[in-house]
Amino acid sequence: MAEERGESGEILDSLGWGVMVVGRWTRVISAFNRGMTEITGVAAAAALGRRVEEVFGHIQGLDFEALDREIRETGRIEARSLRLVRPGGEVIFRHLRGDVLRGAVDGAERVVVSLQDVTEREVMRLCLTRYLARDVVEYLMAARAEGPVAGREVEVAVLVADVRNFTEAAEGLTPEELFEVLNAYLGPMVEATCRHHGMVDKFTGDGFMAVFGAPLSEQGEAARALRAALAVADAVAQVSHARQAAGSAVLHLGYGVHWGPAVVGSLGALSRMEFAVVGDTVNLAHRLQAVAAPGEVLVTREAVAAAGNGFRWGEARWVRVKGRKAPVKVVALLGLEPEP
Repeated sequence: MAEERGESGEILDSLGWGVMVVGRWTRVISAFNRGMTEITGVAAAAALGRRVEEVFGHIQGLDFEALDREIRETGRIEARSLRLVRPGGEVIFRHLRGDVLRGAVDGAERVVVSLQDVTEREVMRLCLTRYLARDVVEYLMAARAEGPVAGREVEVAVLVADVRNFTEAAEGLTPEELFEVLNAYLGPMVEATCRHHGMVDKFTGDGFMAVFGAPLSEQGEAARALRAALAVADAVAQVSHARQAAGSAVLHLGYGVHWGPAVVGSLGALSRMEFAVVGDTVNLAHRLQAVAAPGEVLVTREAVAAAGNGFRWGEARWVRVKGRKAPVKVVALLGLEPEP
């Protein structure tokens, strides 16, 4: 397909960022402006008429299957910053987005993909989100916080997941094998949590803690936490099934969810600070998962009330948890109510 020229081609070339047009269903590149050549190092003649993965398949960090699925399902690519690696090992950062272009003469749907150099601020944000929760990074950068962030009280839902009998599960595994099995589980667990807009607050070695409602709170945080708990438990079950079939080490986890007040802010000193969520709500969620059976999601009545309808529950019961004199009333989360 020939490159789009004339006035439209001149307009594309006049833009200060890279632009290419690809078929929504074919992925064949039909337009490729000068900015795209400058950013990617690929000449227009080498790109036009070829599929996107053929042109850019040599760059690491582009998940073509995920992008393809997103375009097919939504007709666009949500804006995102990417860390890419060129064949020589050079690391580059680029901002990518795509929007469907309709009304073509031939009736074919196309997607306008834009690519921009990422500012130093964006590079810093992208690097920090590998170590801190994205919401925390956005919150701190928006506040331009150079010193401690004062603690403030918010209502949060806390989800804690932890391996049952971790010492026994780790017995006989080398440190490398233990590291592999933990990452095999934690990766899908984190992805399931992020899909439901949870903030992974910390890894606990053999589990993790996620918070819903910090650093900023929205409506429906408790319901999101419960949906995330079900998604995490399902992800763990799938990983276990695959690993068991392959003869690999399998882990079993328990889960606890509680809703209530907590304080969010900075802990530590100027030389080493951590954005933390602390309080009895966090403590109880940790204690709760410790008494959950493998695969069981125990939820407090406060979290049940805050989440509202839409969930299936087991029988309510009272449990004793470490550090509390009085028993705690909990219920096991069984799943979602079927859609009407």
